[in-house]
Amino acid sequence: MVPRSLSPKERKDFSEVIMSFTYQEALFEARRCLYCYDAPCIKGCPAGVNVPEFIARIRSENVLGAAKVIYAANPLGSICGRICPTEALCEKACTSKLLNVPIAIGHLQRFACDFALSKGKVIFPYPKPDKDPVAVVGGGPAGLSCAHFLRLQGYDVTLFEKEDALGGLLLHGIPRYRLPEQPAKEEIALITSGLKRERGVLNREQAERILSEFQAVFLSPGSNIPVKLDIPGEEEEGVISANDLLREVAPSKAPLPSFEGKEVAVIGGGASAMDAARTSLRLGAAKAFLLYRRSKEEMPAFPSEFEGALEEGVEFYWLVSPVEIRRINGRLELKLERMKLGAPDESGRRSPVRTGRYFRMEFDLIIKAIAALPDRESLKIWPGLELDRNGYPISKDGQSTNPKIFLGGDILKAGTVVQAVADGKTAAGRIDSWLKQGGAR
Repeated sequence: MVPRSLSPKERKDFSEVIMSFTYQEALFEARRCLYCYDAPCIKGCPAGVNVPEFIARIRSENVLGAAKVIYAANPLGSICGRICPTEALCEKACTSKLLNVPIAIGHLQRFACDFALSKGKVIFPYPKPDKDPVAVVGGGPAGLSCAHFLRLQGYDVTLFEKEDALGGLLLHGIPRYRLPEQPAKEEIALITSGLKRERGVLNREQAERILSEFQAVFLSPGSNIPVKLDIPGEEEEGVISANDLLREVAPSKAPLPSFEGKEVAVIGGGASAMDAARTSLRLGAAKAFLLYRRSKEEMPAFPSEFEGALEEGVEFYWLVSPVEIRRINGRLELKLERMKLGAPDESGRRSPVRTGRYFRMEFDLIIKAIAALPDRESLKIWPGLELDRNGYPISKDGQSTNPKIFLGGDILKAGTVVQAVADGKTAAGRIDSWLKQGGAR
């Protein structure tokens, strides 16, 4: 059972698309759970939420108790209940799918956490710090998670973040139709209550000071440098990045750009590409096309993301790759090469292979959404932090080449918010263990 969602015709603005379960719907769905002894759904959750336990509490109408179970493992329970790709994680592992369909674990998690938040019953019991000072650099989901679990253990945590608002992509990169501001801000505020904070780290002198003043550092600056197409005409006016677009429309009260009547091309096949295409339609675009160099089966976007875009009218062109952009008569002409699939590459997906066959399409706006990389220059300021050829820090089990620096989130290629939460949680445990063994002393 899934909750009601807005019909495609109703999705004209940034209102949340999927509704929450009603109380009775949640009870009905919870009663479908088999409560497996060796529950595979727990192993399918990167954050390790005890799924059968929280569902059993919903079933017994102890919804606040269910939320308590969730928040013990994941401080961003309501957020993840909305945006987790559950079909590829806990629900993929759900035993009930062998009988019918998997339990709607994500929707039940959202229901329990929203219920507890609405009652003002979510309180994190941070003790007065009595352990070593630890720095967390980066206020996204990985940094918030690490700070949360360190504080629960009594560490004296200071968070460094350059943005005024904490949350990273939770507030600046996920459209409001998937994640409204209210639950995001509520959970972030609960985590950051009483947390010491300083501005972001901008130069080597500041980095050296932090390394000298703190016993360990958790580094999670995210990946926010859009990968270039590296084709002629990429700098033409009207060619923008998905990162910039999503950041511009994220604040609910910001003046929104207008794509009224425009035909928009989005290049890419991941979550950002889907969000950029769906956002374009909400901004008034006449048509939104998504162009991807592989086939649907190789696309990195999760099925729910693809289905949402398809329902809303996004048109897909598979096995095409951009070659050149030219401005002609006020429009952007995009030269595309038809591709075919070759052998699997290192990611396990079949590689796109050039065919030498070309065609052209015209658009009013082109959005690049192929990937994002870490800011190499912002990482180079950290002494002893070695990077690989793509700009990612070299690490072993989340610990960098500078033993005082632990890593998480996008710079460990987390890919999802729940994995970033898991990275922060794991790092907090590793920092605790490392410091107890003497740390860098």
